[in-house]
Amino acid sequence: MTRMTETETLNRNRDLILAQERRFAARVSARVIDKPKLAIWMILIPVFFVFYFWQLKRYSDGRKTFAANFVITRQRSLDQALAAVGSGEGPDVETVVNAADIPDPIRPDYRRWVAVLVDHYRDLLLAHGKSYTALIRDTYKNRTNYLLFLNRLNQVEREFDAALKPHVAETTENANGIIKLMEESAIAIRRQIADEIFP
Repeated sequence: MTRMTETETLNRNRDLILAQERRFAARVSARVIDKPKLAIWMILIPVFFVFYFWQLKRYSDGRKTFAANFVITRQRSLDQALAAVGSGEGPDVETVVNAADIPDPIRPDYRRWVAVLVDHYRDLLLAHGKSYTALIRDTYKNRTNYLLFLNRLNQVEREFDAALKPHVAETTENANGIIKLMEESAIAIRRQIADEIFP
């Protein structure tokens, strides 16, 4: 059996991390986007049954779009962490920040969030393990350390969200409620993941 090269190991770890981020995004989207309900009477009236399936497709497409957008900053941060590990230099957080189309006043909060993500991903990329769970265990060693990281991540995300709210409130109905639901969902799902990794 041949050993993986360092590049192969880094790429495998990147794929494991990205797959986990996509699963996380899908779980958050399931909590944030309401699934249409099928009433028994809809089955009896074909036009309503067709309408239900149209709504179901919109729901499915909406979840996919939400999840894809939810992962953009995370994927850019992961790519930057991989580039930093590969070059042996510090990560260029500004590259990720400058790629985002966000108002200038919230860039400092966004930069802090990205910096936390990049550091986390860099540590996971350098960890040993053949699964995401193994990478987390190797990086954080125990539940307490992992929960401390999650608390820090939740905090910088809340600060970024708070800075973002005034800018999205003008264009998005119930922006505060949506952001709050996203925050609560992310925190709850991260806690579940921590419980699964460190039972």
